[in-house]
Amino acid sequence: MCDKCRQDKAALVRLLGEDAELLQVREMHEHFDLGVERVPTLEGRQPLLERIHCLQEELNELTTDYLDRDLPGIADALIDLVVFAKGTAVQLGLPWAALFDDVMRANMAKERGVGKRGHAVDLVKPLGWQGPKTAEILAKYGWVQPPVERVK
Repeated sequence: MCDKCRQDKAALVRLLGEDAELLQVREMHEHFDLGVERVPTLEGRQPLLERIHCLQEELNELTTDYLDRDLPGIADALIDLVVFAKGTAVQLGLPWAALFDDVMRANMAKERGVGKRGHAVDLVKPLGWQGPKTAEILAKYGWVQPPVERVK
């Protein structure tokens, strides 16, 4: 794809409020009938714990590939993590672009420093920091918060 076409597609994707990767993952979910929700919900086609298990498996592969100094394996594991994460968002009907933009807004308001994780390079919340407005965004897209009930 030419650079101009790529830029046009990126502009269209932003206008629609979704990113190109998410659209590809949604196409994959539609093709394999993996579930696509249009409104935010906890009741996706595949139980969320199964999706979390898949994400953990990919994270474990990433760790192993790093310990083995396997850059192609690391790259593959990172892509698989993104595909599973965005696929989970598709199954839950999450308005990805709106949520992502808000989380990035909150992250960009942080400062570099040593945080609670103790890492030398981290982002910390300064005084007056305002976190993401996730629940408000979900509600705007049709999510109704159910009564809190812990998964057994």
